[in-house]
Amino acid sequence: MKISKESLETQAVRYLRERILSGALPLGEKLVESTLAKQLELSRSTVRMALNSLVHEGLVIQKPYAGWQVVEIDEADLWELYHLRLALESEAAAMAAEWASEQDKARLQALFADYRQLCERQPEASRAISQMDWQLHCLIVEICGSARMLTSYKQILYPLQAYIGLSHQNYDLSQSALSHQPLVEAICRGDAEEAAKQARDNITPFSRRQKALSDGHSETA
Repeated sequence: MKISKESLETQAVRYLRERILSGALPLGEKLVESTLAKQLELSRSTVRMALNSLVHEGLVIQKPYAGWQVVEIDEADLWELYHLRLALESEAAAMAAEWASEQDKARLQALFADYRQLCERQPEASRAISQMDWQLHCLIVEICGSARMLTSYKQILYPLQAYIGLSHQNYDLSQSALSHQPLVEAICRGDAEEAAKQARDNITPFSRRQKALSDGHSETA
């Protein structure tokens, strides 16, 4: 028997997060503790703790006298999330170039190699490529050396993923990895100024993202 070392709360958080990010639990969906407890075969207190964790991630909100629901995102929210992401990622890339250890940079290079290989071997696997794109950006923030920055980034990252997850996944991401190569190279050679520039340039302009999403399509990060 395979024994999981994760707590029940952690497993519940991961399960619910994946359901929200995939669109299985739509934005604005009401979440009922008792129903989730029954579905997951967990106590209501465990489900409540998991939902609280998702509140801190920006994926769930708790309304007084109304209970829990998946976050709703409008155009103003997207504008705010985009500009927060732009500021945070560019600073994190510069910090990673300056402060990341050689081991951290090796991790980044390894993930980028897997990312590039995925694009080459499975260019039609849009969802998998998009997820690896997010992983790369998240790793850059992780290796910048600021735990607070990583926590803040996830509060931006998860709602954006949830929003983008609602759109159709029929777009071409076969060149996605190559567009990130200058960013990875700048970080690994310690060029903070160029890393910040590449991070800014790599984020899809907000106007293009809005148009793509309104047309029923998504773009990679």
